[in-house]
Amino acid sequence: MEFEIEIWLQNFTKKLFDEFGRRIKFIGLQGSYKRGEATSDSDVDIVIILDKLSFEDLTVYKKIVASMPFSQKICGFISGEKEIYNWPKFDLFQLLNDTVSLHGNLEDFIPIIKRNDILDSIKINTANLYHRMCHAYLFEDKNTDVLRSGYKSVFFILQAIYYSRNTRYIASKAELAELLDGEEKEMLLVNMNWDSLNVSGNADFYFEKIINWARANI
Repeated sequence: MEFEIEIWLQNFTKKLFDEFGRRIKFIGLQGSYKRGEATSDSDVDIVIILDKLSFEDLTVYKKIVASMPFSQKICGFISGEKEIYNWPKFDLFQLLNDTVSLHGNLEDFIPIIKRNDILDSIKINTANLYHRMCHAYLFEDKNTDVLRSGYKSVFFILQAIYYSRNTRYIASKAELAELLDGEEKEMLLVNMNWDSLNVSGNADFYFEKIINWARANI
C-alpha cells in the first residue's frame, strides 16, 4: 500500500469529525509534509485544537490514530483553546508559521506574535540547543541521532533569525539556503545533506560546529 498524503489526510480528518464534530476548532498540517520536503521516513505532523481537551479526549484520539493505516507516522500537537491561547508566545511563532490549515484558522486561537516574542524564540531555542548538545557530547557517547536532531533545530532557529531581520517567513530549507550565506548557510547545508555526510566518523567535528554556533547566537 502506497502512502498518499492527500487521501490519507481526508480520511483522517473525516474520522476526527465523526468523533469530535463541532468541538474541532482547528486541524492543520505542519512539518516536512507541509513544506513538501517529506521522505519515506518522515512523520505526518498534525495540529489539532478542540474547544477543550480532557484526558478522555486523548484516549479517543489515540484510538483514532491506531485505526489509521501508517499510524506509526502520525505525530504532532493537540490542545484545547484555552491552553493554546495562554501558551508561551515564543513557542507559538513556529507553530503559526509552519502550519497549513485543513480546517479553521489558527490565528483565531492564538494571541498576536510580536517582534520581541520572535527574539525570545531565537534566544530560548538556541540556549536549549546549546545545553542539549553539550550534554550529549559529554554524557551520551556522541549519539549521532541527537546530533541530527540538533541540526534539525538549527533550521527552525534560522527561520526565526531570518524573519527577525526581514519580516518574511521562509518555509523550505532549499529557499532559505539560497538566502543565507557564511556560517548560517553552512549550518543549514549540514542539515540538508545529512544522509550523505560521514557524521558518525566525524562526530566531534559536528558537535564542535553546532556548539560554537549556538554559543555565538545566545
